[in-house]
Amino acid sequence: ENLAQASKTAENNENANNDELVNFSELKNAQENKEQNIDQKQDQVTELKTKLIQAQADFENIKKRLEKDKITAVNFANESFARDLLPVLDTLEMAINAAGDDEASAKIKEGISLTIDSFKKVLSKHGVRMIQTNEGGEFNPQVHNAMSYIESDTIASGRIAQIYQHGYMYNDRILRPAMVLISK
Repeated sequence: ENLAQASKTAENNENANNDELVNFSELKNAQENKEQNIDQKQDQVTELKTKLIQAQADFENIKKRLEKDKITAVNFANESFARDLLPVLDTLEMAINAAGDDEASAKIKEGISLTIDSFKKVLSKHGVRMIQTNEGGEFNPQVHNAMSYIESDTIASGRIAQIYQHGYMYNDRILRPAMVLISK
């Protein structure tokens, strides 16, 4: 009987050991699953961090582009207005040339000349400047518009023989090219 009882006890111990082995094996599998989960979560965190960094960089680029566009818009907001004022300036300059030579005309010319100077100062203050064009100077198709060719004995062929209308720029953009006649 003792032998039978010892055998049963040994059998129970073996079953208990097997149960413990199963439990240990299950624990080991659970631990491996947790480690895999941790690795997956770390990969997800790394991926999300990368996406966040990219989103922040995109935001900064958009912000910089919008700021640049805003500056450009402000710089050139008055371009159309300035272009519309140029014919007024041209008319004043033509009035000086059309005035007579008597004393009354001289006073009118002086007043118009002062008005033109004041007008040009205001335009200059706001970024409008005259394109430098000289008779006998080199023709530049980027800032000059050739209206015609004329014969000239004093000016070399292909050079500016006469300035018909002054050209103007606004913040490095051409508002209007200078209208010139070219010698041949």
